[in-house]
Amino acid sequence: MVGVGIIGCGAIGTTLAEAFDTGIIKNAELVAVFDIYEDHMENLVKRLKHKPKKYYEFETFLQNGKTEIIVEAASQEAVSYYAERIISSGMDLMIMSTGALLDEQLLKKIRKAADAHGRYIHVPSGAIGGLDVIKAAKLGGLKKVVLTTRKNPESLKDSAHFKMMVKDPDNMKEAKVIFEGTANDAVKIFPANINVSATLSLAGIGGTDTIVRVIADPFVDKNIHEVEVEGKFGKMKILLENIKHPDNPKTSYLAVLSAIETLRSALLERVLIGT
Repeated sequence: MVGVGIIGCGAIGTTLAEAFDTGIIKNAELVAVFDIYEDHMENLVKRLKHKPKKYYEFETFLQNGKTEIIVEAASQEAVSYYAERIISSGMDLMIMSTGALLDEQLLKKIRKAADAHGRYIHVPSGAIGGLDVIKAAKLGGLKKVVLTTRKNPESLKDSAHFKMMVKDPDNMKEAKVIFEGTANDAVKIFPANINVSATLSLAGIGGTDTIVRVIADPFVDKNIHEVEVEGKFGKMKILLENIKHPDNPKTSYLAVLSAIETLRSALLERVLIGT
């Protein structure tokens, strides 16, 4: 059994933990959880039959001796603070808050650590699809990648930028474009809402050239992502209408399912190669 740890015990971390508890994720055991918000950690563990150990200090969490893979389900800041140290300590890492990876210096440090220690970094596809097409098309040359994200104001209300752009969110009468720019800027302005733009950028032409449009729409009840790609291969357009996570409207349920499947695949590879 592979020992797994989770950083971040909010909606995503809790759903992942329950996937271990119910046997959806096999060949592994959730052995450790860590969160700077202790009440989140307490609430997560209470929901589980098979209870992982709770850690209140990151260093003791890192040195627990049972963990082989750590899943980050916390924030871009958590990736910045912890990713390099996790990998340098000899553990694989799965990153949910992919917006952090558009920091080129941070990405370079994480990759260098992974190469030096023979570790793997896993990045789920999240709430979008078609990344395999984009990776293949990049080989021939891409000239346009555009992500248009449409969300209900309820999913965006905690963003300072949204509050600046929409003065009375409870009485919006029509959809409004609240951001249009690069993915690099999008992940900074919406750190909890638009990680999909980073995942798209990493697969395609990078955060500087990937264009992101964010629309606040009071008439939608899903997180909607439209991906448009053009290149020498031709054109692609994908539309995903994602059900929101029941415990966190900022997150699509598909993003958590993607994390579960990525982790299942990573664990299966370990079994196949005998590690």
